[in-house]
This record gives sequence, structure tokens and C-alpha cells, in this order.
Amino acid sequence: MLKKPLSFRDAVNAFLSPSERGEMIYSFDALGDMALIEIPPSLQKKKNRIARTLLDTVSSIHRVYEKVGVHSGKYRVEKTRWLAGVKNPVALSKEWGCSFLVDPGKVFFNPRLGTERQRVASSIRKGQSVCVFFAGVGPYPIILAKHTPLSRVYALEWNPSAKAFAEENILLNKVGDTVIPLWGDVESIPVREECDHIILPAPETASSHVSAALQWCKVGGLLHFYTFVPASRGPIEWKGIIRSIIPPHVKWSLAFSRKVSAFSSTTQQWCVGIRILSKGKGTIKKNKKKVSA
Repeated sequence: MLKKPLSFRDAVNAFLSPSERGEMIYSFDALGDMALIEIPPSLQKKKNRIARTLLDTVSSIHRVYEKVGVHSGKYRVEKTRWLAGVKNPVALSKEWGCSFLVDPGKVFFNPRLGTERQRVASSIRKGQSVCVFFAGVGPYPIILAKHTPLSRVYALEWNPSAKAFAEENILLNKVGDTVIPLWGDVESIPVREECDHIILPAPETASSHVSAALQWCKVGGLLHFYTFVPASRGPIEWKGIIRSIIPPHVKWSLAFSRKVSAFSSTTQQWCVGIRILSKGKGTIKKNKKKVSA
């Protein structure tokens, strides 16, 4: 009888002590053939062995990089470090029939949000226009362009590294006729048109850019607002956040709310749909100066 191959967990447990097994993080993010893993401080001396074990036990993985620190800085980038296998930081990640070239050490990209991107796509109707803030390498705008009957989608981003990857991904996925990339700070990019959907998929900073989002949103349009809240307070917390960031002259209603993920044991990520019913007269400055893509 053939012996069943060891799983990654079992193979690692074979050389970890009981206390080390309690510290070990067995899950990892897969970007194509790249694995992004987290190594706790207590296991740093064994990180290379852990990485080689992952290569030996998961046939689809050909290179292993370590996540170093957390997403931080102006562009929400998480540093990475090569540990084993092919030494190439650029991965090709595939999602819902779309392909994305990405260097996770230079740009923000979360492969775990695939289901969330599909959910957003299901809300787009024929002929609608969409604006995606913090578009990164293009996962939201490209997936929406490929799988919904929208008319066009604007992709706003200011990370120069993400710009290069996004432009290549737009060509790779053949969506240049509907994805319009606009480079710069979302606060200063002139509004092209008021859109039906505004997506703000950066929960750390979305609250700071609601005024800009309102400029892009038409009356009757929908803000897909992402935020982090304490797990113990959930809806109570995000309702308070929304009331504090929507100007008093703007009338709105709650279209939906959804817990996206458990970011940690104490923090949850939520997406809240904010329907804009009225923006008031002369209260939101609009700049529709034409700019080049």
C-alpha cells in the first residue's frame, strides 16, 4: 500500500517542539507559484527549513517569500524577503479568469479578497460607470471590466510601482477599452464624471477620502465603503464611523452591510453600502477638468 505523502503541517510538525507548534502559522497566501508566509519571531531560526518544507510538500509552489512586518507607509506596502526556491519577486496571480502580475513587496495586493471582488461585480448593472479608489495593480477594475456589463471603470492610484503593473495588467487582460487609469492622489485627480458605484477598498484610509468619493458619486449612486472595526462592536462601530464622515448636508441611506473578513482575533473588516440620496446644493466642489489617462 502506497504511503500517503506528508502534508505541509505534518512535515513541519515533525521538527517543531510542542510549544513551537503553538506558535507556527501554517496558512499562507498563494500568488501563482509563489507562497507568502509569516514566520513568528520565536521560529525565525527555523524559517529556511520551514520554507524548504513548503516547497517539498506543496507541488504548486516553486518559491517562498516571507512577509516582513505589516502593511505600512504611503502605499500600504508589506515588505517581503526571499527564503527558498526561485528567486523572483514578480508573481502571476490568477483570479476569476483574470491574470495579475504583481510584486507583493512593492504594491498592495490581497488574493484573499477574490470572493469580495465577485460580490461587488454582482451589483454592477448594464451601462453603469464605476470609480475605484486605491486601485493598485488593477484587480477590482479589471475584474469588473471582464465580468460585468458596465460602460467604463476609472482606476485611481498613486503608487508608481502599482502604475507600471496596472498598465501591464490592463493590456494582459485586454480591457483597455473600458478601464481608464488615472494616476495621482485621489484628492487631486479631477473628476471625469459622476459614477454609479464608487469603491473604496482600503479600510485603513477610506474614511479620509469620503469627500473625494462624493465628488465622483452621482445622486442615487452607491459608495462601497470598507472599514476596520473592533470585533466586539461590529455594526455599532461602523454606524458611528459613517455618521461621523458623511457631511450633514448629504442625505444617504444604508443599502447593505457585510462582514468581509476577520482581520485578527480582535478586528473585523466590513463593507458598507452607502446610497447617496442627495448631495445638497453648492456644498460639494466638483472639478471636471479633462485629464489624460
